[in-house]
Amino acid sequence: MHLPEGWKEIDGRLMCEFEFGDFEQAKNFVDQISQLFQVHNHHADVHFGWGYVVLELMTHDQQAITELDLNLADAINELR
Repeated sequence: MHLPEGWKEIDGRLMCEFEFGDFEQAKNFVDQISQLFQVHNHHADVHFGWGYVVLELMTHDQQAITELDLNLADAINELR
């Protein structure tokens, strides 16, 4: 499986951490990716705070990383 740039496979999930200059920038990124979740009808687990966002992707009904996860990770990367 080819992982999107900046993403790692950890414990059967795709994970990526994004760094920002402050909380507001991190929150704005979460707002942007939330729209992608709706468009793709696929949702990440999101953890964020001052200057960071961590995303975890896994197709829950498959209990595995699928094309849905890889496609969403690619779309998220386009926002960088």
